[in-house]
Amino acid sequence: MWQRVEALGKAVFDTKDSAALLDLVDESLTYGHSGGNIEDKATMIKNAVASKTTYRNPTFENISIHVDDKLAVVRQNFRAISVDAQGVGTPLDLGILQVWKKEHRKWKLVARQAVKIPAKK
Repeated sequence: MWQRVEALGKAVFDTKDSAALLDLVDESLTYGHSGGNIEDKATMIKNAVASKTTYRNPTFENISIHVDDKLAVVRQNFRAISVDAQGVGTPLDLGILQVWKKEHRKWKLVARQAVKIPAKK
């Protein structure tokens, strides 16, 4: 299970690998961004692969995985410096919730929602 979660993070935030994403996500995917955009599978893969954003110092923290038969809920925090196409870096601090289901002995992402973690005062 964890290997699939790691592979998704790598495919989205690092390699932008469409073949990996096709293998990792379910046809019924609903993929929510911290800004409020919701994407289906085709849109998510297209946008992830085409993104010019890079991420410096990416880390995943506070990871929890709860598996119940063929359903898994994953929570994690993602921190990085998001660097846009113009080279401008912005701190990124997200809480991410993922829901995975096991089909034919393979875990597939069916839902993902990210939220911005407010800066501590």
